[in-house]
Amino acid sequence: SALQYGIDARMVVLKGSASPISAPFVLINPTVLSRSGEDRMVSWLEYCLVLSAGLEVELLRDEIVEIAAQDVHGVPIRRTLSGESARAFQHELDHLDGILIVDYAGLDDLPGAVAGIEAPYHAARQRRAFERNVYQGNTPLYW
Repeated sequence: SALQYGIDARMVVLKGSASPISAPFVLINPTVLSRSGEDRMVSWLEYCLVLSAGLEVELLRDEIVEIAAQDVHGVPIRRTLSGESARAFQHELDHLDGILIVDYAGLDDLPGAVAGIEAPYHAARQRRAFERNVYQGNTPLYW
């Protein structure tokens, strides 16, 4: 996400196997329009480049997410993502919303030093991580 690079913008770039197209997929001001049901969530073992090397968390992600955003030229994008694209998008959107993979774990599942740092804020951050928000507006996004 842009925030990881010091850019004050809501921007996600999916590259490589995470991109649903053959080039980097750039999303400006992304939002989730709909998600697959909780019965269709997929378990993933994730790591994060902003956390200690070797720290992995098993968590559930929506199998399918329908998203809306704009491309770098301001053109509206509406797309349904699945598989690795859906997983990576949700991971990066979490960063934009101030959520890390450790927020999905129980404190007992985290290394002691990480659990100690996370403990004062963990319950509130975990509630936010599990919210599964979708766009609730009354008007269409971008079009």
